Amino acid sequence: MATLDFDRQRHVKYFTACLNSLPDAYNKLDTNRMTLVHFAVQALDLLGALPDDYTCFEEGDTKHAILDKHAIIEWIYGLQMPDGGFCGGSFLGPNHHSHSYGHIAMTYTALCTLAALGDNLSRVNREGVLESVASLQRDDGSFQCIAVGSEHDMRFLYCACVICHLLNDWSPLNKDKAVDYIESCIAYDGGISLLPGQEGHGGSTFCAVAALLLMDCLSDTLDKDGRRQRLIHWCAHRQVGGMQGRPNKAEDTCYSYWIGATLTLLGKNDLLDHEQLQNYVLSCQTKMGGFSKILGAHPDILHAFYSMSYLSLSSNDKFELKQLNCTIGIREDRLSAFDCERNVP
Repeated sequence: MATLDFDRQRHVKYFTACLNSLPDAYNKLDTNRMTLVHFAVQALDLLGALPDDYTCFEEGDTKHAILDKHAIIEWIYGLQMPDGGFCGGSFLGPNHHSHSYGHIAMTYTALCTLAALGDNLSRVNREGVLESVASLQRDDGSFQCIAVGSEHDMRFLYCACVICHLLNDWSPLNKDKAVDYIESCIAYDGGISLLPGQEGHGGSTFCAVAALLLMDCLSDTLDKDGRRQRLIHWCAHRQVGGMQGRPNKAEDTCYSYWIGATLTLLGKNDLLDHEQLQNYVLSCQTKMGGFSKILGAHPDILHAFYSMSYLSLSSNDKFELKQLNCTIGIREDRLSAFDCERNVP
């Protein structure tokens, strides 16, 4: 089977356009604008399209994105909260409001985006970030996303683990409780859910496995009661041409990454038919650039980023993409911005 073509220049233009203006359908995501910026910047970084200098406004440059890196960096620091962490956008006004709180997912994406843009992180309030993380762990070991009471699940536990790893300080996180929470989310069929008692899901499975790896608890947690074998079986059987996120669901491009990255972390990435999976992802490219969730749909920035991430993870430089660190979700060589204690794949 011949692999479909990868339309590099259209993707550079798509993600650059997303940084400048988004369709009005994204209005409801204004509180998550930091994450949208993260998706676009990281995708351009994987494409090798971020300019080396802060600005790049040469219209004839077809290789690099036309953007102002310095302006994005300043915007991110403008969303750093006085008591630690970052919020998702300026939706409550340009000044910090009494009802503004640092959000653990926005803090994770802010740190990753600053690193991708070449910032030295000297203005990050590390102590405040770590104190914020410590305040968000609940008695059951999970993490809530903001300090005043909110949703809490596997996504935010993963964000906490990445932040502690990047800042090389695990003091805010109770690992025993975090592992207990992950174990409580392991489903009967081997998948891992967002919350205890729910169905296993590709995204939460990745978050759990990556968190265990970062905490150095992966083997102790999975190498008992047949958990590792059931998990690998569950992941491998999500491929149905493309990849589905749960049994009996339709294929969806983002799960190419969530499941593919999980199997990579487990050392079993060879169980997938990557040529078939790459072709499904590439068939979801659109004429305007980017990738859609399913065949024939419009592109969106989340599925476009995770499609790009999967292609980086699986292609062995076939598409000339930069190497992804799939545990953290950024380019491998960007980790040098942090003082990580140990390497993770």
